[in-house]
Amino acid sequence: MKSVLPDLVLVPTKFPVREQVVPGDRNKIFSLLTGSGFFHPREMAYGMDLLDEHLLRGESSSYKFMLHEIDNMLLAYGCYGPIRLSDRRYLLHWLAVDRNYQHQGLGQKLETAIAAKIRSLGGAKIYAEISNRDVHAPARGFYEICGYKLAAAIPDYYADNDHKVLYVKDISG
Repeated sequence: MKSVLPDLVLVPTKFPVREQVVPGDRNKIFSLLTGSGFFHPREMAYGMDLLDEHLLRGESSSYKFMLHEIDNMLLAYGCYGPIRLSDRRYLLHWLAVDRNYQHQGLGQKLETAIAAKIRSLGGAKIYAEISNRDVHAPARGFYEICGYKLAAAIPDYYADNDHKVLYVKDISG
């Protein structure tokens, strides 16, 4: 007997992420960062250093990763880790979305997944630091949309007229 119901297309309700990074992710992450148009070369070098440190030390690394892929194509990734000498504080080192997939909610979904993971690890606050350069204005707005509050600004931190802006998000309850 043929069903009278129309064929349904199942839309995934979960946001699939992968927490293990492998050496093959290095080129994908580098391409995503260079293609985003947001990051200064020294920022990208730092991001790659965090990945390399994790690949070298494995799970003993304090840098943790979360990647969102579709059909083996990296669309977004984040890097976070505990802040040494702090109590239940984490730093969101990176959150980047492929330029072709920005403004579709992937960044917010990835940030939500990272915050949930940090909460499951006992984290109470997440800090995100970013430059005040104009190119980063959309990212600062993104953090505010995600519930981060401006905590501090340190003048001339990265370079003359390139200030560090620090945001914090309370996830304790």
